Amino acid sequence: MDFHPPATPGALRALSERLGEPLPPQVEWFWGAHDGLVIQEPRLHILACGQWAPVNGLMHFATFDDTHRLGFDLRRRNEADQWDILNVETGFRVTLTMASFWSNKVLAWVDKRRAVWAPWAPPA
Repeated sequence: MDFHPPATPGALRALSERLGEPLPPQVEWFWGAHDGLVIQEPRLHILACGQWAPVNGLMHFATFDDTHRLGFDLRRRNEADQWDILNVETGFRVTLTMASFWSNKVLAWVDKRRAVWAPWAPPA
């Protein structure tokens, strides 16, 4: 696992200005501690804040298995005052919070190789 150094306060400010609103606290906290990360196996790339890019109306910030992109839905804040995290290609809502993203989704991918970017179906 390769944690990147923290994003600078200037980089976080620039991102907030580019997005036109303050970052949710959990988003600012993570990128303020680690400006992205890479896990080699199974593949997970959390982009540095300067690499975020709009895709299909969402802000792409993470890629699982070199293929499945997740993005923040910047159109509104949800009931947790955060941006929903969706699959960029399908619109599937992965989770509502960064805390759930880390504690549930990333752990499920790294530990069990569960495809968190799509609805879960039990094995047949």
